[in-house]
Amino acid sequence: MTNAGTTTPETGKPQIRTVPDSKYRLILVAAARSKQLQKGREPRIRSSAHKPTRIALEEVSKGLVPFEVLPPRETSIPHHHEDGIISI
Repeated sequence: MTNAGTTTPETGKPQIRTVPDSKYRLILVAAARSKQLQKGREPRIRSSAHKPTRIALEEVSKGLVPFEVLPPRETSIPHHHEDGIISI
């Protein structure tokens, strides 16, 4: 997976998105939104659902929850010692 299109070319800052590009990202954004709802934030939709997780999934699916995709953290390449031990 590439990072193309995750930052604004002019500023290098992460782009604000409203539509998840994968099921995995949908779940991550919905989980974060669910926590906001559990802490007292107001829902952005009227829903027949009562549970924060279900409301959050509906909001994200409808593109009502803006989010940004941060660039991956720099990770070091594991170093292999002569004795076979890997340093991470």
